[in-house]
Amino acid sequence: MEPGEVRLDVVRLVEELAANAWAPYTVQALGGWRLRATFGVTKRANSAWTVGATPDGDWLDAVERFYRRRGMPSCFYLSDATPDGIDDALAAAGYEKLFPCFFMTGSASETSARFPADDRFEARYADEAGDDWIADFIRLEGFEPARAAAYAHIFRAIGPAKTFLRLTSRDGDTVALATAVAERGHAGLSNVVVAPAFRRQGAAAQLLRALAAWADAEGARTLWLQVLEDNAPAIALYRKAGFDVLSRCHYRQKKL
Repeated sequence: MEPGEVRLDVVRLVEELAANAWAPYTVQALGGWRLRATFGVTKRANSAWTVGATPDGDWLDAVERFYRRRGMPSCFYLSDATPDGIDDALAAAGYEKLFPCFFMTGSASETSARFPADDRFEARYADEAGDDWIADFIRLEGFEPARAAAYAHIFRAIGPAKTFLRLTSRDGDTVALATAVAERGHAGLSNVVVAPAFRRQGAAAQLLRALAAWADAEGARTLWLQVLEDNAPAIALYRKAGFDVLSRCHYRQKKL
């Protein structure tokens, strides 16, 4: 993607799909924005989603009151589809920029074609994230076990078609985990994590292949995902799978 080439119609669609793919515990509308809170677990579920016209009135005060009532720092999710001036206003108000990411999109069929099948691994799909899947996800990510309840809510509350993928070895060991959510011909990929013992062995490529196969079966021809801008290895893998950068996003958070 070159400067000036952002396709805002596509960006707005993917932003909406991404919001639908990560269900918070509490959602409050502020005009076209969404104020989200989920026990403080994950920025995506605890931030003001700003893809939409700037709300009437003092939007900054309204957002800050929403999070202050919950004992949480005010946090905004901003993207190329956020109205002009919002990011600058937050920077001027002392909000720190966090986690700059790329949105990348690709083709399910192209991803499958670029990564031949590898019989060292087996893909196991589940419609819901069971306790074992969540426990393994928490363990592989190195998160505190107390976060499990919030993830259980987020995963359970996702409305569109979804799958929780477990990639296993021939011996039945868990190699990798990932989630996909399909809606309106697009599938979002998230929670991609590979067990340390299986890294740099082609497992991530097989994970993408399995996710693409599920998406295709759900009628989702386009894949999308978010990746941190400084995660060079992941970006290289996604480019190898045929993904290109669609847009950028980041958070701004105010300290308590």
